[in-house]
Parts: sequence; C-alpha cells; structure tokens
Amino acid sequence: MPIHLPPTSRRSFLHGLAVGGASLALPRLRASALDGPAPYVALLADTHIDADPAKVVHADKVNMSDHLRAVVDDILAQPTPPAAVAVVGDLALKNGKPGDYAQFLKLVAPLRDRGLPVHLTLGNHDDRGPLREALKAEADDAVEGRFVTAVDAAGVRLVLLDSLDKVDQVDGVLGEVQRGWLAKALDARPEVATVVLVHHHPSPTAEPAKGALQDTAALLEILRPRKQVKALVFGHTHTWRREERDGLHLVNLPAVGYHFEKPQPLGWCRLEPARDDTGATLALRCVAGDRSKDGERVELSWRGA
Repeated sequence: MPIHLPPTSRRSFLHGLAVGGASLALPRLRASALDGPAPYVALLADTHIDADPAKVVHADKVNMSDHLRAVVDDILAQPTPPAAVAVVGDLALKNGKPGDYAQFLKLVAPLRDRGLPVHLTLGNHDDRGPLREALKAEADDAVEGRFVTAVDAAGVRLVLLDSLDKVDQVDGVLGEVQRGWLAKALDARPEVATVVLVHHHPSPTAEPAKGALQDTAALLEILRPRKQVKALVFGHTHTWRREERDGLHLVNLPAVGYHFEKPQPLGWCRLEPARDDTGATLALRCVAGDRSKDGERVELSWRGA
C-alpha cells in the first residue's frame, strides 16, 4: 500500500496512482523545463509524535509535537511551497498507537490544506495496522505486508521503502520480496534521476550492525549498478550526516522530534534538484536543538550526470 496523504483541496489526487502503488500516473516535469524558483522536496524524519500533544522526553523536556508544528510552519513560510513532503519513518513516538497517528495527521493537516501532497514511510516505532486504520485505507500492497511506492516530484523520482521489521525493535529489514519489487521499479524508469528513501540507516560494516538495515549489502547490490539512483536518504539515527559510497550519496536526515545523547540539529531538509539534472542542493532548516548549522547548503553531484 502506498501511504499518500492527498491535498485536502483536491481529493482526486490518489486517483492517479498506478496499480500496485509503483508510481503516480503523472507526467514528469523536469526542473530544467520550469520557470521561476527551482522546485524542491521537503524531507523529514523521526517525528516521534505521541497522542498527547503535551508529551515531552528527556530531562530538557523536549516536546515533539511542538517541533513538528514548527517544521510545518517553516515549510509553509518558505517563499515557494515544496512540490511534495516526505516523512521518512518513526512517525509515532514508540509503538504506533492509534492516538499517535491521529495527532500526527492533525499536525500535518496544514500542509495538506495548502495543497501539498505528503508521502510517508515507516520506521521501527510505527505499526502498520493502526496507521492503515487512521488513514482509512484499503489494502492494495504491491509488496504484501509492506508500504512501498514511487512518486515523481520536483524533477526527480522518489522511491519510498518500508524497513519496519518488528514494532519497537531497533533493527530494520527490507526482505527479498521488497528488494525484488525495488529492482523492477527502478528498471522500469532507468532514465529518471531517482532518490531512494528508507527509515533505517545502511550498516557501516559488512556484518550488519545492531540497529541498522540488516540487508544493507543486498540493497546496495541493487542500487550501485543502477546509475539513475543518485542518493539513499534515511533517518533512524537522529543525526545530520552525509557521505558517499561509489558515487551514491548517503544522506542521514536530522530528526524532527528529539536528539539522542549529543546535541544535534532538529528540523528538516530542502532537496532542490538542479535544473540541468546534474545534481541537487540539500539545505538544512533547523527549528530546535543545535542550530549552529541552520541554513547549511550541501551540493550533491549526481553520478553519471
């Protein structure tokens, strides 16, 4: 099942979904063909919303609902709106209760009211059943038991994967069936610059590290030879970090909800594809936490461009 929150102003948005959620049946608008400000995608991760909007964590009383509200306000205050918003897992605080998702949907409603599509994927603190019920969605899984999809936005293709293995257990797994779906989805559009989004971070070691994506090696075997895949974007570690492996950009998004032990920026990122399809700019927007890198811009050069 693809997890798309259509703009509330045009409910027919979902009617363009291709069978199995593999792609939106919309024409791809290349950034180079657009006039005016360059289009971009708003990227969020690890919102960790609790049913109680006053819920706080840590000794410094971090309020996750306040942070997501601040991110939404900041997105809506941008000179131009994003082409889409993507939230990369751990929507809920701990184990994906119905009230958590009701509060999450309430907080992102202003984005939808403004006409922005919101795309979601799941992390280890989510639960598919309560989320499906909160969205009042029918099951139409392209990969049975997993929420996967691909959409075109801002001149790039976004492929969203589901790495939730067991609720409230730290490790992530894609599985053979989902990896097979991914390979076919990528091969169907080899000419389109693609960004893959998943909640769990790739393992930094050959032996899967605790808490990481346990089938990292198998995922990279799919991504490396398919040069249209330019970046792998993920959350989970609540750390703002970038690196490259064989020309593939690995982007660890900052958390929205809270940081772990060390102060980290809390906020979101603008992914702005270049008009000539040679790369993108990643811009950090901080709403809390360590704000020393607020506004930092990172230039990403696309491999094979």
